[in-house]
Amino acid sequence: MKTFYLLLVSLLIISCKEKTFADDITLEFPKNTKMKIQEFNEDLDEFGTEIIYFGKHNKKIEVKYYENCCTPPIEINETEKNYTHLLPYFRKQNLKQGETHYKEMSQELNSKNLEIIVKEKDTIPLYKNNGFENKLKKYKAFPVFIKNISSKTLKIPVTTIFSFLFFKNENNKWQSVRNSKYMIEGYGNENHPFFELKPNEILVYAYPYFKKGKTHKAKVKFYDASSKEFNISIDEEIIKNQYEVYIEQ
Repeated sequence: MKTFYLLLVSLLIISCKEKTFADDITLEFPKNTKMKIQEFNEDLDEFGTEIIYFGKHNKKIEVKYYENCCTPPIEINETEKNYTHLLPYFRKQNLKQGETHYKEMSQELNSKNLEIIVKEKDTIPLYKNNGFENKLKKYKAFPVFIKNISSKTLKIPVTTIFSFLFFKNENNKWQSVRNSKYMIEGYGNENHPFFELKPNEILVYAYPYFKKGKTHKAKVKFYDASSKEFNISIDEEIIKNQYEVYIEQ
């Protein structure tokens, strides 16, 4: 009888677990993919975005990354540069679909219009191209899913900073953290390139795992939209060596 009771409680806990729009999405990649933890600041000389997909809600999505945010100033001949071995891992389309005022776009990107689901226990490969060595790197990462839950088309700025991970610091404040310490420069002009996310469409991107350390409460912020809290392990040296941090007031 006791065993039956415990089984019933377990089934109730499982059935009560909140369902999300991301639960039926499968991210497909070769199961024998060998991945490593990205070292701190290792991405300094690497190319490629973290964005896997944006568009209609598909149940199967290939893990393949947008290589460029915008059109490069010089067209590169892939065969001459011997980039052919990288083609299966990157999408050749550019993210940019137009330009508009940054403030006009960013003020719409909040939790009223966007839902963020973080699958921090899942592991997918984050592909990066070391441009100087023309070498493919494969890092352990977890997927982040974003859905446009509004009735309007949202413009997503194409910038080098679009998502931050925040953790609870020793003062119980939300503090940003990156796996790098170099300065990130945004666009200096008022008009920013963007891509569109229509109602019910989704955006999927990867966030690299940190080197393990102390476990912290964390959340992902996408402009003014926030995910639910989750636990993440971060090496203390990464926190100490940040170039710049943001504290949420």
